[in-house]
Amino acid sequence: FLKFKHGDIATINKHYGTTHATLAAIPLFDQPPSSGMQRTDWEAFITGWTDPVSGRNAKVSVQHLAIRSVEFQFQDWLMAQHGGNIAGINAALGTNYAAAAEILLPQRDMHHVYFLENQKDLRWEFVTRNYRTVIEYLLFHGRGIFNTVLYCSLAIMSALLVNPLAAYAMSRYKMPSSYKILLFLMCTMAFPPMVTSIPNFLMLRKLGLLNTFAALILPGMANGYSIFLLKGFFDAQPQELYESAQLDGASEWTLFWQITMALSKPILAVIALRAFTMAYSNFMFAFVTCQDEKMWTLMVWLYQLQQRSGQAVMYASLLIAAIPTFLIFLFCQNIIMRGIVVPSEK
Repeated sequence: FLKFKHGDIATINKHYGTTHATLAAIPLFDQPPSSGMQRTDWEAFITGWTDPVSGRNAKVSVQHLAIRSVEFQFQDWLMAQHGGNIAGINAALGTNYAAAAEILLPQRDMHHVYFLENQKDLRWEFVTRNYRTVIEYLLFHGRGIFNTVLYCSLAIMSALLVNPLAAYAMSRYKMPSSYKILLFLMCTMAFPPMVTSIPNFLMLRKLGLLNTFAALILPGMANGYSIFLLKGFFDAQPQELYESAQLDGASEWTLFWQITMALSKPILAVIALRAFTMAYSNFMFAFVTCQDEKMWTLMVWLYQLQQRSGQAVMYASLLIAAIPTFLIFLFCQNIIMRGIVVPSEK
């Protein structure tokens, strides 16, 4: 085979990097070469080659091929360790093998020993594997984390600006239509968000705002329930504070920002928590209005992960997704409790 392929011993030595004197001095490899021309020639020789003179297809006979698996190597090792006969193996191991071919690898014992030696690593792997899968998926797929942080931040800021302004105007200025406006705002609570999803989508598409943060933020900037809560809280503020501030020359913006907003931190924490919860858990509307993967939020990416993963990964993703809401709740809870406890102590 080598003669027909390379021609002479000089060419073979050049390709192989050897110094054989004749073709007869080239040994047949017991094990497949790792790489290079020797590996290529060995594979071609084993799989079959065509004699260029006779045109005959030559292939190594099966009887000249030997299977060298780990199991056979284990049998040879046992024979070498125990006198080269099956009787020595049976005497040492307390077995009753008739031939070395009956000896199998002790897979169960191997797994047991490996488990005993790596208990902590295996436990840590099973505990953290699903969580690492979720975190790696979120970190290396799209901009879900960045989009969610930006979306929630803008949603909270817009909710803390628009709703207090609307509630302050209705509380400070007793317009004849205030009751009707408040009733209209309360009526919006009678309809679930799914009812308004289609009209909102059509309006945003007409305005060319699809696949933008404006499509996510604008529909939720003003909320009837939030305005209702804020108006009730603003109505309970002492009017003497406003009268004193006006006598000192305070402007309307000063009354709103330095008095009303400063005294309304507990209710503002409630509004911020509600705005964050609605924005963070927004899946369907965010998926419909922002179908570009670059605009997908965390919930959309988690939904995609759940569609291609098992239940273990799904439950891990739910637990990870609940952590931001829990942290925001703890932060807002302190502000809310201070607003409840401190006034009662005073």
